[in-house]
Amino acid sequence: MPPKSRSSSEKKNPSPGQGRGGASASTERRVTRLRSRELGVEPEATGAGDDPALPTRKKRNVQPRAAAPPPARLPRVIPPYPNSGKSSDVLHWAMEFQRISDLPCTIIPCTCRTEPIDHRTAIDVASTPDKNLIKKAARSVVGVVSTKADGKHIASCSGIVVSWNDTTRLATIITSSATVCLCTCQTRPLLRDNCFFNAYYRIALLEVLADSPLQPATFGSSPKFGQEVFALARDEESSLFARRGTVLLHERPKYLDYIYCQSLSCQIARGGTGGPVIDGDGDFVGMAFGRSPNADILPISIMDKCFDMWTRFSRIARPVFCMDLRAFELLDVSQQEEIELVHNIYNGFIVSVVYDDSVAARPCISPGDVIVSYNRQRDFTPHKFEEYLLSFDLDLLARADSSWTVGLELEVCDLVSHITRFVTYPLQFSDESEKVCPSILFTLSLLFDALLLSILCLRNIWNCRSS
Repeated sequence: MPPKSRSSSEKKNPSPGQGRGGASASTERRVTRLRSRELGVEPEATGAGDDPALPTRKKRNVQPRAAAPPPARLPRVIPPYPNSGKSSDVLHWAMEFQRISDLPCTIIPCTCRTEPIDHRTAIDVASTPDKNLIKKAARSVVGVVSTKADGKHIASCSGIVVSWNDTTRLATIITSSATVCLCTCQTRPLLRDNCFFNAYYRIALLEVLADSPLQPATFGSSPKFGQEVFALARDEESSLFARRGTVLLHERPKYLDYIYCQSLSCQIARGGTGGPVIDGDGDFVGMAFGRSPNADILPISIMDKCFDMWTRFSRIARPVFCMDLRAFELLDVSQQEEIELVHNIYNGFIVSVVYDDSVAARPCISPGDVIVSYNRQRDFTPHKFEEYLLSFDLDLLARADSSWTVGLELEVCDLVSHITRFVTYPLQFSDESEKVCPSILFTLSLLFDALLLSILCLRNIWNCRSS
């Protein structure tokens, strides 16, 4: 007998294990396991599901997404300068040039620069012979930047290459003492190794290691009054600057106590302190120092003597002249005529200040006296007088004793009594690097006396009003 066919109702109603009850049980079990995994009670299965009733999901091989292409870079090529002559094209070119210049790691060739780095240099050095002269001398000029141990900036100066060693790559540079001193009045050196300095003459000698070969400078003679010279300088980026000027023949202001220095008619460039002053032949004739109202020039003859003492004795013996002098040739013409007609004096040093506690007061040298000769010498140019005094230094440094005193025979003319006498002045020398400046102390004492006098006057006025 054939089997009976199942009714449609039986087909539609599943068995308890396969119907809704089974589905709800499996769903309930899945929800419970997921919840336990979230609570951290049951560890999560790493492989296929541990329930054989659950279908195993196949893993998909997910391909990593391709990285998005980088944004298109703007071109770094400098466009050519427009020849249309339109202002809009020139403005667009300037904006594009500035954009490319501001990009990191962008090197702009110097040939693309249309404006000079320093307009004053372009004006002062305009002719081809002057440019060739400056370029030749610039190979002996370096930029010097000094910092403290903590990286704090001290000074940016220029320097002159004195010597160069091809084997050791060591260069000897002479520059301003501002690179190694915090203050020129109270000198405290910041560099001690391979460094000599003297704040009185404001110079320092450094020995540095250079990457590129340098050329030693060619020294000439001291500059003459009225001579046209160039003052060279380099900044922190070693850019070259130049100033054209004239050596002035005039009396320096009273507050400038460097009698051995000469004056320049122009101000030097930025970072030009310690830089060279060259003549029309390209020879180095001095060192420039930034000063107001006119820059100072340290003559090359004094630098040469200091360098000689440094190399031979590692110190400098300088004269301590306890008087302030004025050169006759630097006076105005009316005062010169008056001295010539009344006192028959045509040259010499006029004593302006004598310090009370100095050796100058012992031979009875008074302010207003005129020194008409020293050791039978009659050259009264201030820097040449300093050179003559420095000529005693080598003999003094070679002595074993420390009594550095030289008897200087002075011919002094007293304009009040009209008497001329010979005086032996005990000139002392010192090897201290600090600048001894009694004129500053004298000026401060005068200011203090004036301030005290003003206070007393105000006090008297107040007492009179109150009474």
